[in-house]
Amino acid sequence: MTSQMMTVAKEGTPTAVESGTPAAVDMDAPGYAIVRVRKLPTAELNQAIFPHVMHAFLPIIETVPGHAGYVFAIDDADPTASITLTLVADEAAATASDEAAQGFVDGLDPRFVTETPVAERGPLRIYEMTSRPASELPPFLNGCYLTVRNRVNAPDADIESVIAMATQGLVPTLAAMDGFVLYGWIQIENGRVAINIWETMEQLEAGNEAVAAYVAENTASTTIGDPVVNTGMIGYAEIAGIA
Repeated sequence: MTSQMMTVAKEGTPTAVESGTPAAVDMDAPGYAIVRVRKLPTAELNQAIFPHVMHAFLPIIETVPGHAGYVFAIDDADPTASITLTLVADEAAATASDEAAQGFVDGLDPRFVTETPVAERGPLRIYEMTSRPASELPPFLNGCYLTVRNRVNAPDADIESVIAMATQGLVPTLAAMDGFVLYGWIQIENGRVAINIWETMEQLEAGNEAVAAYVAENTASTTIGDPVVNTGMIGYAEIAGIA
């Protein structure tokens, strides 16, 4: 474990959109997700941006109609990088949230030169949350672990069949494991992005083993190349129905 993360409470008011209360979410599950990995010039700047994101950016995207959640984590393998997950109702909400995010990045202090090696968004075809109440989870999921696994589809892959198999086979296995918090499967152009949240690194590793065993037995032929994997410790998360 290499990440170190301070815990900062939300404060402040929106600065780039009209002030208002967070948009109400009335849905069984979010329908769309945005995943970003952003790199800054130094680890120190990456730590410094976290409280500013909480203070200035989060209140902005919370006012986007259809907003359903946001997660911020520091990449374990690269302390200059952060991993973010935004959950929204649909594509229109994703576009509005993306525009707000770009406006925030464009307005940063010039020292925060930002690279974005991973930038994906798409419909959530699978979405499973823990059945445990928020009171039994770490507050704001602070200290939990987020993994984003990006795979490229094989040209002849039957994606609907892959989704059906994972929904019936993989998801119940993960949901029954100790420390499970969330699993999502995002459909993107020519690929898929799996998102996992676990309470501890040990539980995440156990989940990874379960995923690897499932993939080897069921879906290895439906992807090409090695997956691009980013894992990090969560500093703050607010997800409708969890935290």
